[in-house]
Amino acid sequence: MTRPAPEAATHATNHAANQVDAALITRRSIRAFLPTPVPRADIEAILEVAIRAPSGTNTQPWKVYVVTGDSLARLSQALLAAYDDPERDTLYREEYPYYPREWVSPYIDRRRKIGWDLYGLLGIGKGDKARMHEQHAQNYRFFGAPVGLFFTIDRVMERGSWLDYGMFLQAIMTAARGRGLDTCPQAAFTRFIK
Repeated sequence: MTRPAPEAATHATNHAANQVDAALITRRSIRAFLPTPVPRADIEAILEVAIRAPSGTNTQPWKVYVVTGDSLARLSQALLAAYDDPERDTLYREEYPYYPREWVSPYIDRRRKIGWDLYGLLGIGKGDKARMHEQHAQNYRFFGAPVGLFFTIDRVMERGSWLDYGMFLQAIMTAARGRGLDTCPQAAFTRFIK
């Protein structure tokens, strides 16, 4: 067995780095998906690659639920019903605050800009509460995506495991993008804890 010439090894390394860089740079949160099914083998391959993400003492604190087809449609309908329930705020709770209780600059500025940019593209005016409500409901329609992945973590795990989980989620999104697939991570589901 012989080693490749140094130029060939450098070329292979650069090619691999370029592929990873491209997956990271082109990742974006899509809010309108094609209904094209994603083969189960691709979903499994993405998850198999992503489990290589680092985690403290290899705890791998992640659990993933994959939903497609009729199951996805039924779940979407249940989520939409809960979202439109006038008593939603008394029936459901957010288990932990995802966002800060009090916003400060520069974070509030970034949040507002992305929100108004999105609404501007959709032609939704600042006071149009009905259209804002309908646009937010798209979260529970999975923006038309043919696959939904839900991520959970055992309540006994602490903040370090949440950081580990973040690396796992990033690995999933990067692996998906490397396969030409787009994603949209969402926190909108956190409010539906009973």
